[in-house]
Amino acid sequence: MWKLFDRVVPILLAVVVTACSEDDSSSITLSSGSVVELYSVASQSRQLSFKTADEWTATCQSDWLSFSPRKGSAGSNTITLTAASTNRTKKTRSASLVLTSGSDRRTVTVVQSSKYAVFDQKEYTVGAEGGALSLTFKTNIDGDGDLQMMYTKQDWIRWQDDSRSVTRAEWSGKTNELTVSPNTSSSSRVAAFVLAILSDDGEWMGLDTAYVSQTGVVSGYESSDFSEDGAVVVMQRASVGQGVPIVLMGDGFADKDIADSTYARTMEKAMENIFSEEPVKSLRDYFDVYAVTAVSTNDVVGHGFQTVFSTVPSNTSSSIDYDEDKVEEYVDKVPDIYSEDALVIVIVNSNGHNGITALLFTEQGRPRQHAVSLCSLMGGLEDEEFRLVLVHEAIGHGLAKLADEYGYTANGAPTDKETKQLQQYHKFNWMLNVDVTDDVAGVLWSPFIGDSRFSNEHIGIYEGAFTYALGVYRPTEESMMRSNHSPFNAPSRKIIYDKVMELALGAGASSFAEFAAFDEQHKPEKWSYSVTRGFTPLWRSYLAPPIVKMGRK
Repeated sequence: MWKLFDRVVPILLAVVVTACSEDDSSSITLSSGSVVELYSVASQSRQLSFKTADEWTATCQSDWLSFSPRKGSAGSNTITLTAASTNRTKKTRSASLVLTSGSDRRTVTVVQSSKYAVFDQKEYTVGAEGGALSLTFKTNIDGDGDLQMMYTKQDWIRWQDDSRSVTRAEWSGKTNELTVSPNTSSSSRVAAFVLAILSDDGEWMGLDTAYVSQTGVVSGYESSDFSEDGAVVVMQRASVGQGVPIVLMGDGFADKDIADSTYARTMEKAMENIFSEEPVKSLRDYFDVYAVTAVSTNDVVGHGFQTVFSTVPSNTSSSIDYDEDKVEEYVDKVPDIYSEDALVIVIVNSNGHNGITALLFTEQGRPRQHAVSLCSLMGGLEDEEFRLVLVHEAIGHGLAKLADEYGYTANGAPTDKETKQLQQYHKFNWMLNVDVTDDVAGVLWSPFIGDSRFSNEHIGIYEGAFTYALGVYRPTEESMMRSNHSPFNAPSRKIIYDKVMELALGAGASSFAEFAAFDEQHKPEKWSYSVTRGFTPLWRSYLAPPIVKMGRK
């Protein structure tokens, strides 16, 4: 049968493993459970929870299973087990993960099924006029009801016969007909279709996803009043230090948006959002904030439209193309600003889930503090995703030069050249929140590990960061620089704190004790966010990594 759902099918499964012990009196205690498969597709994950009396390590010789962290301290611990590749062997396969703590060992068996279901095509595009569309897929899963095609609950896309009963014979190679309604909006829209299988514990698990994108209608509106273009508004002056400069501007806003204060409200909300997370929430007095008015000819962004910064949000990733020279031209309209330290933020008038940051170098190859972060409005000014993505891009990447704390299975491990590039970034004090060592004593955030003041964050060494699934490590399982749905972790908060002190006061890096004392008074109010939102496609689960641009002034 067909099933509607309002959110993505979770791909993080509750842990269920089998374990055998070489010693029943072992100091390693595993959570109990029966055997449940990892399904055949790559990136399916489950968590293994256990307790140890001493420090522990984990090893596994199977190349299809990745896991993180690989070592830890005594107490309660969690390892994330992930299928690194799709099982195409047509047979179930297993991997043995060995936990060692002192003289004790436990072996955990993880099984990956050979069941699969895949779409013949991953992306479909429909014009604004709408029309008929066909989806086809293949599977080796038997049994009526074991497999379902789920899709986002949208009123603009439907099956041509909603009442029909789908039989087992239709699952393999069957053409499924859809009807897409006309799009009267100027914005594009996306729906996702997920092939899901019912797991042994009753959860629907996604095996493959296809996306249907529909373009918007061409807007006929054109601005005629450009008198406010280039106007600069001082939104905030620093009361401490010399003032870290932030320049806000928008793209795809027409003269009518300036006249009815839509542009001004957008700039105000953007400023409110960037100061919504610690530690900048408590360091707001160290910043100068300016807004530059940019009047676009059209109030729609993308190919074929005339906007000041020529932004083009991608429909198949979270990136945004833009006119670099035009952005710099509008930054230069702010008088008496030291633009070399300026964080530039461009709010794009689009409902896409897009965000990107450009980190800049001089023509001589020297890193610049100056950066450009772009973020779409997504669901509007009050959308929580808009706030979180803006913080991730502008404060995380743009101000503090933090790296992303996620990794893609397909990327594997970095090459020697890529490892050396990250180490070079470290010499610039960039991307200090990730490291290529898993040595507890040598990792960049070593002082935080085991410190009780940060115990709620479970700081350790977790594999998967800098877009690589293997060989690069991050401090916490979740964070603002991973999924955006947690605050900045403590190592990142220290990096941000040090950057603000450097730019505003000319100070060097704080001592661990100094930062810990500050952080004790200004901790995030909670460690995770519950985000109410529309469907976010799986390929946009993580934002695009920052782009590094060479050779500018």
